[in-house]
Amino acid sequence: PLANATECFEAVAKVGPTPRTTKIISSTSFPAGCVMYDHANGTVDAVFNAAGSTTHCGTGGSVFTGKVSSSVTAITIDLTLDTTVPGGVATITLTGPSAFWFGAGFNANAMADLPYTIIVDGLGNVTERKLGDHDPGSQLKTQVVVKSNTVSQGVRTVILTRAFRGLTVDHYTFDPSVTSIPMINAAGSGPALAFHKTRTTATLGMTALDAATCVCDGGTKGTINGLAFSKNCAPEPTGDLLEQKNPTCWIQTYQGGLSCCHHGDLLLDKDQPRDNRTDSYHMKFRFWFQEYTPATQSAPPSHRNLRRFYFTTEAFAGEYDVVKNKEGLPPSECVQEISSHWQVKDMVDCTYQPDCNNRTGPGINLIYVSGHCHAPSCLSLELYNADTGELICRQEPVFGTGSGQPFDEQGYLALPPCLYGPAADGLIPPILLTWETNMMSIKRNNNTYAHYGEMASWQMRGIYV
Repeated sequence: PLANATECFEAVAKVGPTPRTTKIISSTSFPAGCVMYDHANGTVDAVFNAAGSTTHCGTGGSVFTGKVSSSVTAITIDLTLDTTVPGGVATITLTGPSAFWFGAGFNANAMADLPYTIIVDGLGNVTERKLGDHDPGSQLKTQVVVKSNTVSQGVRTVILTRAFRGLTVDHYTFDPSVTSIPMINAAGSGPALAFHKTRTTATLGMTALDAATCVCDGGTKGTINGLAFSKNCAPEPTGDLLEQKNPTCWIQTYQGGLSCCHHGDLLLDKDQPRDNRTDSYHMKFRFWFQEYTPATQSAPPSHRNLRRFYFTTEAFAGEYDVVKNKEGLPPSECVQEISSHWQVKDMVDCTYQPDCNNRTGPGINLIYVSGHCHAPSCLSLELYNADTGELICRQEPVFGTGSGQPFDEQGYLALPPCLYGPAADGLIPPILLTWETNMMSIKRNNNTYAHYGEMASWQMRGIYV
Protein backbone atom coordinates (compact mmCIF):
# COMPACT_ATOMS: atom_id res chain seq x y z
CA PRO A 1 0.00 0.00 0.00
CA LEU A 2 1.00 3.63 -0.48
CA ALA A 3 1.91 5.00 2.92
CA ASN A 4 0.92 8.66 2.67
CA ALA A 5 -0.88 11.26 0.59
CA THR A 6 2.28 12.49 -1.14
CA GLU A 7 3.10 9.00 -2.45
CA CYS A 8 -0.57 8.56 -3.39
CA PHE A 9 -0.85 11.70 -5.47
CA GLU A 10 2.47 11.00 -7.21
CA ALA A 11 1.32 7.46 -8.04
CA VAL A 12 -2.01 8.64 -9.44
CA ALA A 13 -0.17 11.06 -11.75
CA LYS A 14 1.92 8.14 -13.05
CA VAL A 15 -1.14 5.98 -13.69
CA GLY A 16 -3.11 8.62 -15.58
CA PRO A 17 -3.19 12.33 -16.25
CA THR A 18 -2.24 14.82 -13.54
CA PRO A 19 -5.07 14.83 -10.98
CA ARG A 20 -7.57 17.67 -11.38
CA THR A 21 -8.00 17.73 -7.60
CA THR A 22 -6.29 16.08 -4.63
CA LYS A 23 -7.92 15.50 -1.27
CA ILE A 24 -7.12 13.90 2.09
CA ILE A 25 -10.08 12.43 4.00
CA SER A 26 -10.80 10.11 6.92
CA SER A 27 -13.94 8.11 6.20
CA THR A 28 -15.00 4.53 6.92
CA SER A 29 -17.56 4.65 4.08
CA PHE A 30 -14.86 5.23 1.45
CA PRO A 31 -12.16 2.75 0.29
CA ALA A 32 -9.04 2.98 2.45
CA GLY A 33 -5.71 4.28 1.20
CA CYS A 34 -5.02 5.74 -2.21
CA VAL A 35 -7.96 6.06 -4.59
CA MET A 36 -8.44 7.70 -7.97
CA TYR A 37 -11.62 8.71 -9.77
CA ASP A 38 -11.34 8.43 -13.56
CA HIS A 39 -14.12 10.43 -15.20
CA ALA A 40 -15.65 9.96 -18.64
CA ASN A 41 -14.53 13.48 -19.62
CA GLY A 42 -10.88 12.44 -19.22
CA THR A 43 -10.16 14.13 -15.89
CA VAL A 44 -8.93 12.41 -12.75
CA ASP A 45 -9.37 13.16 -9.04
CA ALA A 46 -7.06 11.72 -6.35
CA VAL A 47 -8.11 10.94 -2.78
CA PHE A 48 -6.09 9.59 0.15
CA ASN A 49 -8.29 8.06 2.85
CA ALA A 50 -6.39 7.81 6.15
CA ALA A 51 -9.14 5.79 7.86
CA GLY A 52 -9.54 2.03 7.82
CA SER A 53 -12.47 0.80 5.76
CA THR A 54 -14.14 -2.36 4.47
CA THR A 55 -15.57 -0.58 1.41
CA HIS A 56 -14.25 -2.18 -1.78
CA CYS A 57 -12.70 -0.39 -4.72
CA GLY A 58 -14.73 -0.27 -7.91
CA THR A 59 -18.02 -0.34 -6.04
CA GLY A 60 -20.70 1.16 -8.29
CA GLY A 61 -18.55 0.99 -11.39
CA SER A 62 -20.00 -0.54 -14.54
CA VAL A 63 -17.52 0.55 -17.21
CA PHE A 64 -13.76 -0.03 -16.93
CA THR A 65 -11.10 1.42 -19.21
CA GLY A 66 -7.37 1.20 -19.82
CA LYS A 67 -4.94 2.54 -22.38
CA VAL A 68 -1.24 2.05 -23.05
CA SER A 69 1.04 3.33 -25.83
CA SER A 70 4.56 2.38 -26.88
CA SER A 71 7.08 4.65 -28.58
CA VAL A 72 9.13 1.54 -29.43
CA THR A 73 6.48 -0.07 -31.63
CA ALA A 74 4.27 2.99 -32.33
CA ILE A 75 1.27 0.92 -31.14
CA THR A 76 -1.56 2.06 -28.85
CA ILE A 77 -3.92 -0.37 -27.12
CA ASP A 78 -7.18 0.99 -25.73
CA LEU A 79 -9.59 -1.32 -23.90
CA THR A 80 -13.09 -0.64 -22.55
CA LEU A 81 -15.09 -3.24 -20.63
CA ASP A 82 -18.83 -2.55 -20.43
CA THR A 83 -20.69 -4.67 -17.86
CA THR A 84 -24.10 -3.12 -18.56
CA VAL A 85 -24.56 -5.37 -21.59
CA PRO A 86 -25.52 -9.02 -20.89
CA GLY A 87 -22.37 -11.11 -21.10
CA GLY A 88 -20.26 -7.95 -21.19
CA VAL A 89 -18.78 -6.23 -24.23
CA ALA A 90 -15.06 -5.54 -24.67
CA THR A 91 -14.14 -2.76 -27.09
CA ILE A 92 -10.55 -3.01 -28.26
CA THR A 93 -9.01 -0.14 -30.21
CA LEU A 94 -5.61 -0.80 -31.79
CA THR A 95 -3.54 1.77 -33.63
CA GLY A 96 -0.26 1.10 -35.42
CA PRO A 97 1.72 1.64 -38.64
CA SER A 98 -0.62 1.23 -41.61
CA ALA A 99 1.92 -0.26 -44.03
CA PHE A 100 3.17 -3.00 -41.70
CA TRP A 101 1.60 -5.75 -39.62
CA PHE A 102 1.21 -5.10 -35.90
CA GLY A 103 -0.36 -6.95 -33.02
CA ALA A 104 -1.09 -7.15 -29.29
CA GLY A 105 -0.99 -10.19 -27.00
CA PHE A 106 -3.03 -10.32 -23.78
CA ASN A 107 -1.95 -11.52 -20.33
CA ALA A 108 1.67 -12.13 -21.33
CA ASN A 109 5.18 -10.81 -20.79
CA ALA A 110 6.71 -12.83 -23.63
CA MET A 111 5.75 -15.03 -26.59
CA ALA A 112 6.72 -17.98 -24.40
CA ASP A 113 3.52 -17.32 -22.42
CA LEU A 114 1.60 -18.44 -25.56
CA PRO A 115 -0.94 -15.62 -25.41
CA TYR A 116 -4.17 -14.84 -27.21
CA THR A 117 -3.13 -12.22 -29.76
CA ILE A 118 -4.84 -9.93 -32.24
CA ILE A 119 -2.90 -9.32 -35.46
CA VAL A 120 -3.62 -6.53 -37.97
CA ASP A 121 -1.71 -6.95 -41.23
CA GLY A 122 -0.59 -4.23 -43.63
CA LEU A 123 -3.78 -4.63 -45.68
CA GLY A 124 -6.02 -4.17 -42.65
CA ASN A 125 -7.01 -7.84 -42.22
CA VAL A 126 -7.63 -8.81 -38.60
CA THR A 127 -6.90 -12.29 -37.23
CA GLU A 128 -6.80 -13.86 -33.80
CA ARG A 129 -3.99 -16.26 -32.90
CA LYS A 130 -2.54 -18.31 -30.08
CA LEU A 131 1.16 -17.52 -30.32
CA GLY A 132 3.89 -20.11 -30.04
CA ASP A 133 7.24 -19.71 -28.31
CA HIS A 134 9.09 -17.61 -30.90
CA ASP A 135 6.76 -18.74 -33.67
CA PRO A 136 3.46 -17.40 -35.06
CA GLY A 137 1.48 -20.22 -33.46
CA SER A 138 -1.97 -21.06 -34.82
CA GLN A 139 -4.89 -18.99 -36.07
CA LEU A 140 -8.03 -19.13 -33.93
CA LYS A 141 -11.67 -19.00 -34.86
CA THR A 142 -12.72 -15.38 -35.29
CA GLN A 143 -14.53 -13.87 -32.30
CA VAL A 144 -13.92 -10.13 -32.72
CA VAL A 145 -16.23 -7.97 -34.79
CA VAL A 146 -14.53 -5.19 -36.76
CA LYS A 147 -16.53 -2.01 -36.14
CA SER A 148 -14.21 0.31 -38.07
CA ASN A 149 -10.85 0.19 -39.86
CA THR A 150 -9.38 3.52 -40.97
CA VAL A 151 -6.02 4.92 -42.08
CA SER A 152 -4.85 8.49 -41.61
CA GLN A 153 -1.34 9.85 -42.17
CA GLY A 154 0.26 6.41 -42.08
CA VAL A 155 -1.54 5.26 -38.93
CA ARG A 156 -4.18 2.52 -38.97
CA THR A 157 -6.91 2.53 -36.31
CA VAL A 158 -9.00 -0.62 -35.85
CA ILE A 159 -11.95 -0.75 -33.45
CA LEU A 160 -13.09 -4.24 -32.44
CA THR A 161 -15.72 -5.63 -30.12
CA ARG A 162 -16.29 -9.05 -28.60
CA ALA A 163 -17.89 -10.73 -25.58
CA PHE A 164 -15.96 -10.98 -22.30
CA ARG A 165 -15.83 -14.78 -22.31
CA GLY A 166 -13.41 -16.28 -24.79
CA LEU A 167 -14.84 -18.44 -27.55
CA THR A 168 -12.38 -21.23 -26.61
CA VAL A 169 -9.80 -21.82 -23.88
CA ASP A 170 -7.23 -20.24 -26.22
CA HIS A 171 -9.22 -16.98 -26.48
CA TYR A 172 -8.55 -14.56 -23.63
CA THR A 173 -11.47 -14.02 -21.24
CA PHE A 174 -11.85 -10.45 -19.97
CA ASP A 175 -12.56 -9.97 -16.27
CA PRO A 176 -13.64 -6.50 -15.02
CA SER A 177 -12.22 -7.28 -11.56
CA VAL A 178 -8.68 -7.55 -12.98
CA THR A 179 -7.00 -4.18 -12.50
CA SER A 180 -3.92 -4.73 -14.66
CA ILE A 181 -3.25 -6.87 -17.73
CA PRO A 182 0.32 -7.60 -18.87
CA MET A 183 0.60 -7.08 -22.63
CA ILE A 184 3.08 -7.74 -25.40
CA ASN A 185 2.97 -5.86 -28.68
CA ALA A 186 5.06 -5.91 -31.84
CA ALA A 187 5.26 -4.50 -35.34
CA GLY A 188 6.84 -5.94 -38.47
CA SER A 189 8.85 -4.63 -41.40
CA GLY A 190 6.32 -5.72 -44.04
CA PRO A 191 2.57 -6.16 -44.51
CA ALA A 192 2.46 -9.93 -43.83
CA LEU A 193 2.95 -11.50 -40.39
CA ALA A 194 6.62 -12.45 -40.01
CA PHE A 195 9.49 -11.91 -37.59
CA HIS A 196 8.95 -8.63 -35.75
CA LYS A 197 11.05 -5.55 -36.34
CA THR A 198 10.19 -4.01 -32.97
CA ARG A 199 8.59 -5.47 -29.85
CA THR A 200 7.98 -4.46 -26.27
CA THR A 201 5.92 -5.21 -23.18
CA ALA A 202 3.51 -3.06 -21.22
CA THR A 203 0.91 -3.22 -18.47
CA LEU A 204 -2.64 -2.18 -19.26
CA GLY A 205 -3.97 -0.58 -16.06
CA MET A 206 -7.75 -0.71 -15.80
CA THR A 207 -9.78 1.93 -13.93
CA ALA A 208 -13.47 2.23 -13.16
CA LEU A 209 -15.22 5.17 -14.82
CA ASP A 210 -16.84 7.50 -12.27
CA ALA A 211 -16.10 5.10 -9.43
CA ALA A 212 -13.25 4.52 -6.96
CA THR A 213 -10.17 2.71 -8.25
CA CYS A 214 -7.52 1.78 -5.68
CA VAL A 215 -3.93 2.67 -6.55
CA CYS A 216 -1.19 0.50 -5.04
CA ASP A 217 2.58 0.29 -5.02
CA GLY A 218 3.30 -2.59 -7.40
CA GLY A 219 7.02 -2.69 -6.59
CA THR A 220 9.96 -1.61 -8.69
CA LYS A 221 9.76 -3.04 -12.19
CA GLY A 222 10.83 -1.87 -15.60
CA THR A 223 12.01 -2.99 -19.02
CA ILE A 224 15.28 -4.11 -20.55
CA ASN A 225 15.53 -3.69 -24.31
CA GLY A 226 11.78 -3.08 -24.37
CA LEU A 227 10.82 -6.27 -22.53
CA ALA A 228 9.38 -6.48 -19.03
CA PHE A 229 11.71 -7.00 -16.08
CA SER A 230 10.26 -8.39 -12.88
CA LYS A 231 11.87 -10.49 -10.17
CA ASN A 232 10.41 -12.56 -7.37
CA CYS A 233 13.31 -12.97 -4.96
CA ALA A 234 11.91 -14.79 -1.91
CA PRO A 235 12.73 -13.65 1.64
CA GLU A 236 14.37 -15.79 4.32
CA PRO A 237 14.11 -18.64 5.11
CA THR A 238 12.96 -19.62 1.60
CA GLY A 239 15.89 -17.87 -0.08
CA ASP A 240 19.03 -15.80 0.58
CA LEU A 241 19.09 -13.38 -2.34
CA LEU A 242 17.18 -10.52 -0.72
CA GLU A 243 19.17 -10.78 2.50
CA GLN A 244 22.44 -10.84 0.54
CA LYS A 245 21.22 -7.97 -1.68
CA ASN A 246 22.05 -9.96 -4.79
CA PRO A 247 22.03 -7.58 -7.81
CA THR A 248 19.69 -9.84 -9.80
CA CYS A 249 16.69 -8.85 -7.64
CA TRP A 250 16.34 -5.22 -8.75
CA ILE A 251 16.38 -3.54 -12.14
CA GLN A 252 18.53 -0.73 -10.71
CA THR A 253 21.34 -3.22 -9.92
CA TYR A 254 20.74 -5.88 -12.60
CA GLN A 255 24.00 -6.42 -14.52
CA GLY A 256 23.28 -9.32 -16.84
CA GLY A 257 21.61 -12.69 -17.27
CA LEU A 258 18.39 -14.08 -18.71
CA SER A 259 16.70 -10.69 -19.06
CA CYS A 260 19.43 -9.66 -21.50
CA CYS A 261 19.24 -12.85 -23.55
CA HIS A 262 15.97 -12.84 -25.44
CA HIS A 263 15.56 -14.31 -28.90
CA GLY A 264 17.43 -12.32 -31.54
CA ASP A 265 19.33 -10.13 -29.06
CA LEU A 266 23.07 -9.64 -29.51
CA LEU A 267 25.22 -9.13 -26.42
CA LEU A 268 28.21 -6.86 -27.07
CA ASP A 269 30.74 -5.64 -24.53
CA LYS A 270 30.79 -2.13 -26.02
CA ASP A 271 29.22 0.03 -28.73
CA GLN A 272 30.64 -1.79 -31.74
CA PRO A 273 29.63 -3.18 -35.15
CA ARG A 274 27.97 -6.57 -35.24
CA ASP A 275 30.36 -9.43 -36.03
CA ASN A 276 28.66 -11.82 -38.44
CA ARG A 277 31.18 -14.63 -38.05
CA THR A 278 29.83 -17.93 -36.74
CA ASP A 279 31.29 -19.80 -33.77
CA SER A 280 30.96 -23.58 -33.69
CA TYR A 281 30.84 -25.68 -30.56
CA HIS A 282 30.34 -29.37 -29.90
CA MET A 283 28.29 -31.29 -27.38
CA LYS A 284 28.43 -35.02 -26.81
CA PHE A 285 25.57 -37.24 -25.65
CA ARG A 286 25.84 -40.89 -24.71
CA PHE A 287 22.84 -42.89 -23.50
CA TRP A 288 22.83 -46.08 -21.47
CA PHE A 289 19.53 -47.95 -21.63
CA GLN A 290 17.75 -51.21 -20.91
CA GLU A 291 15.15 -52.74 -23.21
CA TYR A 292 11.58 -52.40 -21.96
CA THR A 293 9.70 -55.52 -20.91
CA PRO A 294 5.90 -55.12 -20.73
CA ALA A 295 3.92 -56.30 -17.73
CA THR A 296 2.68 -59.86 -17.61
CA GLN A 297 0.12 -61.61 -15.41
CA SER A 298 2.90 -62.64 -13.07
CA ALA A 299 5.30 -59.68 -13.22
CA PRO A 300 5.14 -55.88 -13.40
CA PRO A 301 6.73 -54.00 -16.31
CA SER A 302 10.48 -53.57 -16.20
CA HIS A 303 10.19 -49.78 -16.24
CA ARG A 304 7.71 -47.14 -15.13
CA ASN A 305 7.46 -43.41 -15.72
CA LEU A 306 8.91 -41.23 -12.97
CA ARG A 307 7.31 -38.07 -11.67
CA ARG A 308 9.10 -34.74 -11.87
CA PHE A 309 10.01 -32.86 -8.70
CA TYR A 310 11.62 -29.44 -8.80
CA PHE A 311 12.82 -26.58 -6.64
CA THR A 312 15.41 -23.83 -6.95
CA THR A 313 18.03 -22.71 -4.46
CA GLU A 314 17.65 -19.21 -5.92
CA ALA A 315 14.01 -19.50 -4.77
CA PHE A 316 11.82 -18.25 -7.65
CA ALA A 317 14.33 -15.66 -8.93
CA GLY A 318 15.20 -17.91 -11.88
CA GLU A 319 18.85 -16.85 -11.74
CA TYR A 320 21.30 -14.92 -9.59
CA ASP A 321 24.69 -13.20 -9.74
CA VAL A 322 27.95 -14.72 -8.61
CA VAL A 323 29.35 -11.50 -7.15
CA LYS A 324 33.06 -10.87 -7.74
CA ASN A 325 35.19 -11.14 -4.61
CA LYS A 326 38.10 -8.87 -3.63
CA GLU A 327 41.11 -8.81 -5.92
CA GLY A 328 44.11 -10.91 -4.96
CA LEU A 329 42.37 -13.47 -2.73
CA PRO A 330 43.34 -17.15 -3.25
CA PRO A 331 40.65 -19.40 -4.81
CA SER A 332 40.08 -21.15 -1.47
CA GLU A 333 38.80 -17.88 -0.03
CA CYS A 334 36.66 -16.96 -3.04
CA VAL A 335 33.50 -18.90 -2.26
CA GLN A 336 29.96 -17.53 -2.54
CA GLU A 337 27.22 -19.54 -0.84
CA ILE A 338 23.44 -19.35 -1.08
CA SER A 339 20.86 -21.60 0.56
CA SER A 340 17.12 -22.19 0.54
CA HIS A 341 14.51 -24.05 2.60
CA TRP A 342 11.21 -25.66 1.59
CA GLN A 343 9.05 -28.73 2.12
CA VAL A 344 8.73 -31.81 -0.07
CA LYS A 345 5.15 -30.89 -1.02
CA ASP A 346 6.54 -27.69 -2.59
CA MET A 347 8.57 -29.78 -5.09
CA VAL A 348 5.54 -31.22 -6.89
CA ASP A 349 5.55 -29.99 -10.49
CA CYS A 350 2.09 -29.99 -12.07
CA THR A 351 3.13 -28.52 -15.43
CA TYR A 352 3.00 -31.81 -17.31
CA GLN A 353 1.36 -33.99 -14.66
CA PRO A 354 -2.40 -33.34 -14.50
CA ASP A 355 -2.81 -35.95 -11.75
CA CYS A 356 -0.01 -34.42 -9.65
CA ASN A 357 -2.31 -33.77 -6.68
CA ASN A 358 -3.39 -37.40 -6.47
CA ARG A 359 -1.29 -37.91 -3.35
CA THR A 360 -2.81 -40.61 -1.19
CA GLY A 361 0.40 -41.99 0.34
CA PRO A 362 2.80 -40.61 2.93
CA GLY A 363 5.38 -39.11 0.56
CA ILE A 364 7.89 -39.82 -2.21
CA ASN A 365 10.96 -41.84 -3.06
CA LEU A 366 13.57 -40.01 -5.09
CA ILE A 367 15.18 -42.03 -7.88
CA TYR A 368 17.19 -39.35 -9.69
CA VAL A 369 18.55 -36.07 -8.31
CA SER A 370 20.67 -33.59 -10.24
CA GLY A 371 21.36 -29.89 -9.84
CA HIS A 372 21.82 -27.02 -12.28
CA CYS A 373 25.35 -25.73 -11.76
CA HIS A 374 27.07 -23.59 -14.40
CA ALA A 375 30.69 -23.99 -15.35
CA PRO A 376 33.22 -22.58 -14.76
CA SER A 377 32.38 -21.25 -11.30
CA CYS A 378 30.36 -24.17 -9.88
CA LEU A 379 31.94 -25.79 -6.81
CA SER A 380 29.13 -27.88 -5.31
CA LEU A 381 25.43 -28.41 -4.74
CA GLU A 382 24.11 -30.14 -1.62
CA LEU A 383 20.59 -31.31 -0.80
CA TYR A 384 19.69 -32.16 2.82
CA ASN A 385 16.80 -33.48 4.86
CA ALA A 386 16.70 -30.46 7.16
CA ASP A 387 14.79 -32.38 9.85
CA THR A 388 17.46 -35.05 10.29
CA GLY A 389 20.55 -33.37 8.81
CA GLU A 390 20.93 -36.30 6.41
CA LEU A 391 22.76 -35.48 3.16
CA ILE A 392 20.55 -36.67 0.31
CA CYS A 393 22.75 -35.64 -2.61
CA ARG A 394 26.05 -33.83 -3.15
CA GLN A 395 27.27 -32.90 -6.61
CA GLU A 396 30.67 -31.68 -7.68
CA PRO A 397 31.73 -31.02 -11.28
CA VAL A 398 34.37 -33.34 -12.68
CA PHE A 399 36.67 -32.96 -15.67
CA GLY A 400 36.67 -36.14 -17.74
CA THR A 401 39.82 -38.24 -18.03
CA GLY A 402 38.50 -40.90 -20.41
CA SER A 403 38.50 -43.79 -17.95
CA GLY A 404 35.57 -45.42 -19.72
CA GLN A 405 33.31 -45.11 -16.69
CA PRO A 406 29.89 -43.44 -17.06
CA PHE A 407 30.07 -39.64 -16.96
CA ASP A 408 33.84 -39.70 -17.52
CA GLU A 409 34.53 -38.56 -21.08
CA GLN A 410 37.94 -37.26 -22.09
CA GLY A 411 37.92 -33.44 -22.24
CA TYR A 412 34.27 -33.05 -21.19
CA LEU A 413 32.84 -31.57 -17.99
CA ALA A 414 30.16 -33.51 -16.15
CA LEU A 415 27.95 -33.27 -13.07
CA PRO A 416 27.28 -36.90 -12.15
CA PRO A 417 23.74 -37.21 -10.72
CA CYS A 418 22.67 -38.99 -7.58
CA LEU A 419 20.88 -42.23 -8.48
CA TYR A 420 18.78 -44.38 -6.13
CA GLY A 421 17.62 -47.95 -6.50
CA PRO A 422 18.44 -51.56 -5.57
CA ALA A 423 21.67 -51.96 -3.65
CA ALA A 424 22.36 -55.05 -5.80
CA ASP A 425 22.75 -52.67 -8.74
CA GLY A 426 25.25 -50.57 -6.84
CA LEU A 427 22.74 -47.76 -6.22
CA ILE A 428 21.79 -45.83 -3.09
CA PRO A 429 18.62 -47.26 -1.49
CA PRO A 430 15.68 -44.86 -2.02
CA ILE A 431 14.85 -42.56 0.89
CA LEU A 432 11.26 -41.99 2.00
CA LEU A 433 10.54 -38.28 2.25
CA THR A 434 7.14 -37.40 3.70
CA TRP A 435 5.18 -34.48 2.27
CA GLU A 436 5.98 -32.36 5.35
CA THR A 437 9.71 -33.10 5.35
CA ASN A 438 11.76 -29.90 5.48
CA MET A 439 14.48 -29.66 2.84
CA MET A 440 17.59 -27.50 2.59
CA SER A 441 19.83 -26.75 -0.39
CA ILE A 442 23.29 -25.20 -0.33
CA LYS A 443 25.03 -23.97 -3.47
CA ARG A 444 28.67 -22.86 -3.60
CA ASN A 445 30.48 -21.03 -6.41
CA ASN A 446 33.98 -19.75 -6.89
CA ASN A 447 33.66 -15.96 -7.13
CA THR A 448 37.14 -14.94 -8.20
CA TYR A 449 35.30 -13.49 -11.19
CA ALA A 450 31.73 -12.24 -11.59
CA HIS A 451 29.23 -14.51 -13.31
CA TYR A 452 25.68 -13.53 -14.32
CA GLY A 453 22.66 -15.74 -14.89
CA GLU A 454 23.87 -18.45 -12.50
CA MET A 455 21.30 -21.09 -11.53
CA ALA A 456 20.95 -23.61 -8.73
CA SER A 457 17.79 -25.60 -9.41
CA TRP A 458 17.22 -29.22 -8.46
CA GLN A 459 15.85 -31.41 -11.26
CA MET A 460 14.49 -34.56 -9.61
CA ARG A 461 12.55 -37.67 -10.57
CA GLY A 462 10.83 -40.11 -8.29
CA ILE A 463 7.62 -41.91 -7.38
CA TYR A 464 4.72 -41.37 -5.03
CA VAL A 465 4.81 -43.86 -2.16
